[in-house]
Amino acid sequence: MSDAAKTPFPRTFYVANAIELLERLAHYGLYIGLSLYLVNVVGMTDLEVGSTLGNWRFVASLAPIPCGAIADRLTFKRSLVLSFALYATAYGTIFAFPAKGPVVLALFLAAFAGGFLKPVITGTVVRTSPPGRQTEGFAIFYRMVNTGSVVGKTLAFLVRRLVAIRYVSFTSVVASLAALGLAAFAYDEPPSDPGAKKGPALSELLRGYRDALRNVRFAFFLVVAAGFYFMIEQFYMTFPTYVTRHIDEKAPLEIITLINPLCIALFQGIILKALSGLRATTAMTVGVLVASASMLVMGAVPTLIGACLSGALFACAEMSFSPRFYDFVASFAPKGKEGMYMGLTFVPSAIGAWFGGQASGRLIATYLPKTGPRDPFAIWSIYAALGLVCALGLFAYGWLAKPRTQDAA
Repeated sequence: MSDAAKTPFPRTFYVANAIELLERLAHYGLYIGLSLYLVNVVGMTDLEVGSTLGNWRFVASLAPIPCGAIADRLTFKRSLVLSFALYATAYGTIFAFPAKGPVVLALFLAAFAGGFLKPVITGTVVRTSPPGRQTEGFAIFYRMVNTGSVVGKTLAFLVRRLVAIRYVSFTSVVASLAALGLAAFAYDEPPSDPGAKKGPALSELLRGYRDALRNVRFAFFLVVAAGFYFMIEQFYMTFPTYVTRHIDEKAPLEIITLINPLCIALFQGIILKALSGLRATTAMTVGVLVASASMLVMGAVPTLIGACLSGALFACAEMSFSPRFYDFVASFAPKGKEGMYMGLTFVPSAIGAWFGGQASGRLIATYLPKTGPRDPFAIWSIYAALGLVCALGLFAYGWLAKPRTQDAA
């Protein structure tokens, strides 16, 4: 056994991962039923819900840019304390004041809270992983992300069924306060390399992003990839309303969505190996096509079994698309600018989330109204058609662009 393998992870590494687990528990527990909460408790219309969710997710995707630049100068510990103070305030407002104005403001407060958290936790993993164990460190981190998702959604299901959906946000408050306590009293500022340069100022970072997006091929790829994230968001924006309004009001929608992380945990290695011989653009195209099939199955089989099958198919899509997406973005980066380019992976999720919200509200109001005739196949087939457009765009990109860089393995 090498010396590197014998070097243990420090205490702060595990504290940071415990904080990540609590944050994901709070986030996913709230988000999976948020559209139902906004309609049934806050009193929003389907159109208002779609617009609110789309705008919120758009801001949440972009927030790490300014907040990450601030966090680098504020120190990691102070940034975590600020993040969870904001989170606890946001979730507490959602619970205590279920009205349109306060809830919308609280959601955007939570978006900026996440903007401080995300770069700090990943930065802590980098700083605290012993030499030669960074990959293992990120594996533990991603395990905490998925564990938080599973625990958060399971708790949300129990609270929704046994108490009331309004109290799901209260569990998020409790989790945020627990994370705040860890950040304030257990988290120690991780050491940084004395010779390391501070991260770039926000203005410098924005100029770098502007220059990167002037690469037309790169910008086009990011826009096309947004179609995949558009479909991902529908498991939170459309799926809860579809299942509880059209299939079964008491359906365990939170439990059904656990099929996705379970499949990824079991089969990611198999799928990655099976597609390893394909070019990155081809593997991503396969992923988008499978995602489109998932959308089609959801509408064509309007039962809980159909919903479960759709979730499993989408897990296969993610396993095909996501690893190659990050590798492909990295292949565009000039030497020394890899980190900045990887920061641009937020662009497709921001675009997809915004359009996903605007589209879902209108389509739910049209095809899945509270009363009157419904046509679930229409709404999910529209999502599938968008996926096909995305797949064609990726195929055309791979065929015509002929990137100067080699596809990442």
